[in-house]
Amino acid sequence: MLFDAHAATLSPNEQFVLDLVIVTVAVASLIFTDNKFNSKKPGLIFTILVVLAISGRLLLNPIPNVQPVTFLVIMVGIYFGISYSIAFATIVTLSSNVILEHGIWSNYQIIGWASVGILAALLRNQFIQNEKLNITNLAIFAAFSGFLFDWIVSLSILHNVDTSFFLIYLLNGFFFDLLHVVGNVVFVAWFANPLSELMNRHTDLTTPKAVPELASN
Repeated sequence: MLFDAHAATLSPNEQFVLDLVIVTVAVASLIFTDNKFNSKKPGLIFTILVVLAISGRLLLNPIPNVQPVTFLVIMVGIYFGISYSIAFATIVTLSSNVILEHGIWSNYQIIGWASVGILAALLRNQFIQNEKLNITNLAIFAAFSGFLFDWIVSLSILHNVDTSFFLIYLLNGFFFDLLHVVGNVVFVAWFANPLSELMNRHTDLTTPKAVPELASN
């Protein structure tokens, strides 16, 4: 007797849990097998992070405003710098929106995530201290970034409504902003340390030290 394996179905919650497990296993596999790569060039890891961001955003789409992109662009900004974070924001947004739907908001999403990545790069010294990742500072910034990104994207409604409606729109969306904030903090707690170790092997965060001038006689 033949069985149609493809006829099996899962509830949305079961499918979500399964997808989450798959993503977790994929990330864990990446982290534990990356010891084979010693190159300081971030191209390979950057590409993998882009794929993880796109797939994670699509898999978590059923949960309103919870996705790993904000957390990942912060990490890209910290470890790979401004240029990579802008590229990351652009590629992830345009690629995932092919499935999720494009619109004027896509431009604001790129600006929002790029802004988060740029700020993370500029504030790198607040996150990397004594060659270790400061999880507390990272979590605070990730929470702030949830609001920052959402508010930047919300500017897209001004193409259709009067500015007087903008504050009301932000207040109505505050609960969804909180979901983004909580999601970011959870991603920091869950993935920040192992991902930091992975990315640190593919970049050089050493900063040039100031050389004191010799006193003239």
